[in-house]
Amino acid sequence: MDSNVNSPTSLDRLSWVEAAEWFRRDPRLLLPVGSCIQHGPHLPLGTDTVIVERLARDIAARTGLLLAPMVSYGVASQTDRAYAGTASLDRKTLHRLLNELVDCWGGHGLAEILLITTNGFARNIQALAAVVADTVRVRSIDTHALDLSVFLAQGNAPERGGELETSLMLHLAPDMVRRDWIMDSPGTVRAGGDLTASAPMPGSPGVVGLPSLASAEKGRTIYEHMVETISARLAS
Repeated sequence: MDSNVNSPTSLDRLSWVEAAEWFRRDPRLLLPVGSCIQHGPHLPLGTDTVIVERLARDIAARTGLLLAPMVSYGVASQTDRAYAGTASLDRKTLHRLLNELVDCWGGHGLAEILLITTNGFARNIQALAAVVADTVRVRSIDTHALDLSVFLAQGNAPERGGELETSLMLHLAPDMVRRDWIMDSPGTVRAGGDLTASAPMPGSPGVVGLPSLASAEKGRTIYEHMVETISARLAS
């Protein structure tokens, strides 16, 4: 799949007149929700944002959905909040933020707003799932609910910065992956993964899973499956 064949239309690139006309023609909107959360020494804090932004763009291009500007912060666990750079909203704060956005857009003639996230923390998913509105239908798309077990050595086991996310990043943004810092939990340094004195040490890398099993090809296969599966569900 060539994700560059079609480009989606972004809401923030339209004037209010163009937006009103779009809503009359197709009253649906796709809103991606990312995060700024640690994903181990080898992946950036914005891993969820990178993945969900690209995913939302490709789904919008395939389905014709209008794409809303990204919400770049989500809910993190107390454990993740201890890592430098992680920034977390409270579940109630994220829920209120999304509710207020939905209420605003709902008054402009939209019939359906779709929320999508790749941050699998339970409180983050709960914040999206609890969003409701009187004038517009709200649906939450949790990518972690997809059955990706056939692609992964550990099946659908929970992970953070593991085989799944590392594979997706190797496919979508390989320049952001610090390959020499890849280590499996609970912190085993893999062959070729020498760490410098200033690098994160293997005692507490923030990784859950086996990123050493990741590959760009695996990431491409998983990503295409995600785009095709979600797009088909939205079309039904």
